[in-house]
Amino acid sequence: MPEYIPICEQMTTGPSIVMEVRQENAVESFRSLSGPADPEIAKNLRPNTLRAKFGWDRVKNAIHCTDLPEDGVLESQYFFQILQ
Repeated sequence: MPEYIPICEQMTTGPSIVMEVRQENAVESFRSLSGPADPEIAKNLRPNTLRAKFGWDRVKNAIHCTDLPEDGVLESQYFFQILQ
């Protein structure tokens, strides 16, 4: 992904709000709420998603969400156990 380094830079420029979503199919459900990674595509295909409403471009796309259920567990452990 060509945007990887700019995304990492963007995600570390200031404070973040971190949350853990707990429900059946949490990753799938949250990815659906987030919408496509490109806000322009989101605005056309999924206009009620978070990225359609708040994203600017593929780097400043408003929200990060994991793409694999097992990564969701690792990310939650990192933020809510390791960093504590």
